Amino acid sequence: MKLLFLTQQFDIKTDSNLALLTTACLDIGIAVAWGSVDHLGLHAGNVSTIGVEYDPPELPLTHKSQDTPLNCHEFDLIWILSLGKRRSFLDKIQLLKLLESKVRVINSTDALLHLRSKYGLTQLGQLFQHPETHASNQMETLAEIIERGGQWVLKPPAGSLGQQVFLLDKDTDNYRSILSHLMGQNQDQYLLLQAYLPSIKRGEKRVLVAGGQVVGCYLRQLVDDHRTNLSQGGKAELSTLSEKELRLAEAVGQHCLMLGAEFIGIDLLYPYVIEINVINPGGLGTLQALGADISAIDILARILQT
Repeated sequence: MKLLFLTQQFDIKTDSNLALLTTACLDIGIAVAWGSVDHLGLHAGNVSTIGVEYDPPELPLTHKSQDTPLNCHEFDLIWILSLGKRRSFLDKIQLLKLLESKVRVINSTDALLHLRSKYGLTQLGQLFQHPETHASNQMETLAEIIERGGQWVLKPPAGSLGQQVFLLDKDTDNYRSILSHLMGQNQDQYLLLQAYLPSIKRGEKRVLVAGGQVVGCYLRQLVDDHRTNLSQGGKAELSTLSEKELRLAEAVGQHCLMLGAEFIGIDLLYPYVIEINVINPGGLGTLQALGADISAIDILARILQT
């Protein structure tokens, strides 16, 4: 079997998803390649990229030449760990869509298109509660909502790692400047306003789901900020799910699986689902560092059996 990980950075840090999953593949005899998602192209009907190849039992991982031509159609499974540069997002989705008729792609292009952004969560009221959310690329529309009162979390619809996320209200002196900055040079970028949930002060749970099954969770707590993201200074501790939380996470996992999202991270603040992460969800390395009994081979087994 041959597996291609598509990513933006060839990260061989030992606790990254890329390194952990690659090592697990090589351990069980699966040949692996890392391909540059930003170098995807179409040549004579074949989708291709450049990258680096590893063959069992090639461990530990080492830096190698990263410009080996790779024909994506020659792989049995393509696992997307990054969508790279935002401006070429739709081009890459269309190229990956061509591959899906011949090669298994996870997470699916449907999942990447509809679950990566935060819009879709507002339409899943039959599954879970979601904070009141507004989306617009009009300054005055967003300002009017803020002026109604209450605290709001302002963020881009497809952001990650807690970047460009602001907590504000009508008394925030520079909120119009923040809106203007995030709307970009042409003042046409869409933004989300999401009602702030005070219960976030107790932390939220990151739940890892593989093949529709919960494989682990940890609590992300605030430290000196309104964000629980570990990349923004949040603190992690090993946690468990209550019976109600587990049922909710499993229901969300099965729904996402039907859309082709086989490896996801759910940000849970019961009874609310805050986000569903379908691009390289963090947590595997964190769970291992916290002492959880979970391995990348466990993740692979659940994915490969679906």
